[in-house]
Amino acid sequence: MPGSRRPSHARAILFGRNPTQDDPFDVEADAAEALGVDTYQADLGALLSGNAEQALSTLPERGRLKLLYRGWMLTEEEYSALDEAVSALGHRLTTTPEQYAAALYLPNWYPRLSRYTARSVWTEDTDAAEAWHAAQALGPQPWLVKDHVKSAKERWDEACFIPEGTTQARFEQICANLVDERGERFERGLVVRKFLPFKEYGRTPAGPAHLEYRLFFGGGRLLAAEPYHEFDVDVPDFTGFAPLARRIDSPFLTLDVAMLQDGGWAVVEVNDGGVSGLPPGLDPRTLFEGLLGLG
Repeated sequence: MPGSRRPSHARAILFGRNPTQDDPFDVEADAAEALGVDTYQADLGALLSGNAEQALSTLPERGRLKLLYRGWMLTEEEYSALDEAVSALGHRLTTTPEQYAAALYLPNWYPRLSRYTARSVWTEDTDAAEAWHAAQALGPQPWLVKDHVKSAKERWDEACFIPEGTTQARFEQICANLVDERGERFERGLVVRKFLPFKEYGRTPAGPAHLEYRLFFGGGRLLAAEPYHEFDVDVPDFTGFAPLARRIDSPFLTLDVAMLQDGGWAVVEVNDGGVSGLPPGLDPRTLFEGLLGLG
């Protein structure tokens, strides 16, 4: 196993709030408090403005709290700023900045899971011509494009999917649409991935909906698994994915996995567990009970 892991159990949760958007973490905070878990708030607007003292005003000024971060997605640099601010008060985050980045950025996790996910290439900037030439190693289209963290699948045809027969000019336009859609939150560079034939269970306004599940792992152990979409389907036994999760040096992460048309499974994405949204069918108490060592 690469690196060192901090203990996987936290006894308090630090919720990262974004005051400019509707906050989906209110329900989670209520669930945590119902379990007797101490919760604190981080004002991400203040943090990103450089006012760490205001951002963490709800935390004790001195102490030794071990805090699980649950909140809006941060860049590695922003998360490092949060970690430094928390450490300055004597507390610590369950996940280090290095562990956060290990699960967040595709170039970090892909080499460890390349056999179990779509073939991928990437650039370190927004040069679409460079991405086009790199993508030739993937073989024929179709492909998908995203940045190092997220896609713009809500604009499937305009900023995500590269169908068979796409010209370089059209590819570069789709990449430009992706960069525009992600805006200030565009992360690092372009990623081109081989399109895998996932089992399609329906469509949403944003595009196809596949039989996809989000798996939460704490300390390398499967904590919860739920369909990504509100499908009325049974949840398979996903414990066999735990060895894959343990390849990533992170105490709390998610694997999104989807069924292929031939009935097999593939990893779609990896992410830090603290910034991964809960599927609609997952009760946050189920997740927190396992993750925080309760009960």
